[in-house]
Amino acid sequence: MMNMDEHPRVLLWNYTDEEKASVDAFLAEVKAPPAVAIRKNQGYLLVSEILQAQSGERELECDEKIALFYNIPNKGISFLIDQSKKRRLPQPIYAAVTEYSLNWPFNELVEDLIAEREAFRQAAQEKKNNRGNIITKNRK
Repeated sequence: MMNMDEHPRVLLWNYTDEEKASVDAFLAEVKAPPAVAIRKNQGYLLVSEILQAQSGERELECDEKIALFYNIPNKGISFLIDQSKKRRLPQPIYAAVTEYSLNWPFNELVEDLIAEREAFRQAAQEKKNNRGNIITKNRK
């Protein structure tokens, strides 16, 4: 394993300057680790390389907002997500950086996170549709 900076932080992808400023103000208020913007030229790097502030050659184009939590305990992640919803901050795809995802290219991690979100949405919609079918059957 490479020597990683273990300082907790939040990595943000595709936030405008205003959105990042709002997140930074919120994080400072709750005494959370600072947010670090993932630059377009880091989109094809490994997550571990992004954490080391390396730069890449190619730029990633992706309109999704992503927030990655690095070295933040689950309880802290839950708190930050809950509070950001209450404050109407941007609602990205949230993920914790794991030992496994540390060695993934960011662009592949994003593709996987989007696929997971879509599968979750589809499952939730199917569950909702099935509930509607049960109610209709019971009324007959």
